Amino acid sequence: MKLRIAFLSAALLAAAALAWAAGPDLTHAKCPIVGGQAMASSSVDYKGGKVYFCCAGCDETFKADPKKYAAKANYQLFVTGQAKQIACPLAFEAVSPGLTAKVGDATVGFCCPSCKDEIENMADDDAKIEKIFNDEAFAKAFNVVPQ
Repeated sequence: MKLRIAFLSAALLAAAALAWAAGPDLTHAKCPIVGGQAMASSSVDYKGGKVYFCCAGCDETFKADPKKYAAKANYQLFVTGQAKQIACPLAFEAVSPGLTAKVGDATVGFCCPSCKDEIENMADDDAKIEKIFNDEAFAKAFNVVPQ
């Protein structure tokens, strides 16, 4: 029995290492330029992580004006697991357990019902992403985790 557990543990660790080496999960990653499915073959280094695009033309557009696409790029860092939330993106306070809201394909935590309600009352996901993942909020509420 112990040998089987040791073998399974080793197999799980090997699978995790392969997944880590393969890069972030791009299942929910959308190109910050046109919104198409992001591909591993087109990326640029960004804030200690990588931002992925649907085609090579989009990476050049991004490089020309990264500030214009910052909120969507920051969101992609979060949704791909390259960035972790460390604080409420509105008040920059500690996140309270259970106070979360869906923003696109991400679940974001908040410090209080007021912050959560502010986001949930916004009808448009693009507006939510801009509010939560703009450069100031991202710098204070998220950390990029080195891959």
